Amino acid sequence: MTSFFDRFLAQHIAFGYYAVVILSYLINPIFAYNLNQDVEEHAYATYDEYLKENEEKLKGLPAPKAAIDYYVEGDMYMFDEFQTDCELRRPKIENLYDVFVAIRDDEMAHVQTMKTLQTELDVASIHDGECEVDIF
Repeated sequence: MTSFFDRFLAQHIAFGYYAVVILSYLINPIFAYNLNQDVEEHAYATYDEYLKENEEKLKGLPAPKAAIDYYVEGDMYMFDEFQTDCELRRPKIENLYDVFVAIRDDEMAHVQTMKTLQTELDVASIHDGECEVDIF
C-alpha cells in the first residue's frame, strides 16, 4: 500500500509542478525558466553529494543496459540536439558511478539551457551548422 501511495503522491506532485511551470510561463517566461534552473541546480547538487558519499560502492556495480543504450549505443542525434552549447558530450559508461556522473552532468546541461533561455529563445544547434563540431 505504501508504494502505491508514494507513486500516487509523486505523480500528482509532478503534475502540479508541471501546471505551475506552464502557468508561470504564460505569465512570465523568464520566471518559469528561472524556476526550472533552480530545480535543476538542486538536482545537480543532490546527485553530486550522492556521488561523493557512494563513489566506491557505485564503482563496483555494473551499469544498467538502459544507460549503456542511452549514453553509448543509442541514436545520439537527439541527445546532441538538446545541448545549448556547441560542446559534443560523450559520457563514458563503465559502471553505475559513471551512470550517475552522466545524469548529474545532464542536470548541469539543463541548468545551462535554462540560463540561456532566460536571455534568448533561439539557441544554437549542433546540427544546424552554427557549431564547428564534427559529429560524425
